[in-house]
Amino acid sequence: MIIDLGKYKSFKSSLFTGRPQGEAARKEMNLDDLDKQDQLVVVKIPAGTSSINPSFFLGLFFPSIKYLGLKKFEEKYSFAFEDENSTVRTILRGHIEDALRNASNTLSKKNSFSVFLNRKKSNKSE
Repeated sequence: MIIDLGKYKSFKSSLFTGRPQGEAARKEMNLDDLDKQDQLVVVKIPAGTSSINPSFFLGLFFPSIKYLGLKKFEEKYSFAFEDENSTVRTILRGHIEDALRNASNTLSKKNSFSVFLNRKKSNKSE
């Protein structure tokens, strides 16, 4: 199955942003049902995209990552970049990797705030 994210970006915009926008796209795509199927999914990122904000990405995919687990999510979902500029593709890949790292940290309860709290606790016990 192919999902074209171009349908979820406004005409003049070059970026995907906003958790509510990602959640709305998720609902429209019926990703909850798709996650339960054995179907592989290719997500097309349209040419002219300059940014995929983690908030949009996680609004769209965090429930899938939580349901499938990160490894199975990465096996099920792949990303195809329509932009021919290799620098742009590298940047967008980095945005997706950042969002996946954020999701992984959230699921494992490792985020900058929890690291800070753990350091503070260990400093008190010394």
